[in-house]
Amino acid sequence: MKQLFIKSVRDSDTNTMGKITLENVPIPEPEEDEIRIKVAYSSFCGSDVHTLTGDLGEFEEGTKSRLPMPFGHELSGVIDKVGRKALELGYKKGDKVVANYAKYCYSCDMCRSGKENFCSNLKFCMGGMAQYACYHVTQVHKLPADYDLLSACMIEPLTIALAVAEEAEFSFGKSVAIMGAGGIGLMLVQLARMSGASVVTVFDLIKEKQELALELGADYALDSRDEGVIEKAIEYASGKYDCVIEGTGSMSAAKMALDMLTRDGRGVYYAMYGSSPILGVNLHKDFYWDQKHLSGVIMGAGLFPKALKIARRMDLKSIVQSVHPLEEHEKAYADLLSKQFARVVIKMY
Repeated sequence: MKQLFIKSVRDSDTNTMGKITLENVPIPEPEEDEIRIKVAYSSFCGSDVHTLTGDLGEFEEGTKSRLPMPFGHELSGVIDKVGRKALELGYKKGDKVVANYAKYCYSCDMCRSGKENFCSNLKFCMGGMAQYACYHVTQVHKLPADYDLLSACMIEPLTIALAVAEEAEFSFGKSVAIMGAGGIGLMLVQLARMSGASVVTVFDLIKEKQELALELGADYALDSRDEGVIEKAIEYASGKYDCVIEGTGSMSAAKMALDMLTRDGRGVYYAMYGSSPILGVNLHKDFYWDQKHLSGVIMGAGLFPKALKIARRMDLKSIVQSVHPLEEHEKAYADLLSKQFARVVIKMY
């Protein structure tokens, strides 16, 4: 079968981007408690983008030690082969499915407390950008028979969007600012609107993404580079924002997010940040006087079932702005580097 690998990561000294390569490898065989998926679609995640185009910071040396490295974890497909134990649990060949790349032990204190995203024995199963991939039965989630597989490859990032929305406490009447109109940012636009937000303002550098944000429910879409943009955004919301979400990985955006957050508001940072990811906080003003609540998100605990249910009420397909067949993976990579598209997806068959 054919599979994509990360061959190199970005070299900051020479400002050269990372590279990917397409290789022929054996088709994996599932263990008795595993399921083999014939992958239909696989999307580039923001973490993949960071590896290939950004600054990895403290993760750089560890990533380089694993090169060439399989990658890809936002995928959808059809079950191709089922191990004996998985078969006993009702999974069968031909089922449409998505997979969670995170494999939890379900035996540590965190897992048993419903916080499996903090699993002490967590394993990341990358390799979704392949024609076939094997996952433990606990990682595989069935889709309705009529569900569109292109939209389905957005289910995993939707779990992140849900985790962010819940951490930010979206609810009726709250104002929401979202830094970045990438895939998850555009999902958050829809979740904010569904939750009854009074105002939804999105910031992005790309005009086409701003326009898509407006189509998907944002009230305003702004370029964070414009002069006076913070003041304009605050005017639109009749005050600072109750919920501010930062998903760009930019330190300037991280500072903007803090500055726009109202007293007793909730700011959530879910992006990967590179070297020197230090955000200056005024402990007296921001915490003591304004009582701001700042938090992060690492994956989402138990959110696949909820994501599968709410996905039908969302427009996930519009977020996928670029689709290429596997043989044209270099064009997909070029689209990724252009930063013009909310989500770039490869059709694996």
